[in-house]
Amino acid sequence: MKVIQSKTLTYKEPINLEKINEFFNKIKSYQFNLFLSKQGLLTNGKTLASLVSFFLILKQGDSFMLILEGKDANQALESFLDFF
Repeated sequence: MKVIQSKTLTYKEPINLEKINEFFNKIKSYQFNLFLSKQGLLTNGKTLASLVSFFLILKQGDSFMLILEGKDANQALESFLDFF
């Protein structure tokens, strides 16, 4: 059974490269697919380059959606909320 979780978040403050890299390393410890979405733009969040590019286009106060699909989606989503 596929588990899909999503959460809309607000980009409260800019995230630096160190924080993005920390998030990326945490992603690797779970089994799921990660997508980030903002106003019709959907990007694969499982590569560092995609994460950096996505967060570069966000402005403070923008809303975006985390979409997780897979075995660890529930657990991963809960642990990722601390990053935003």
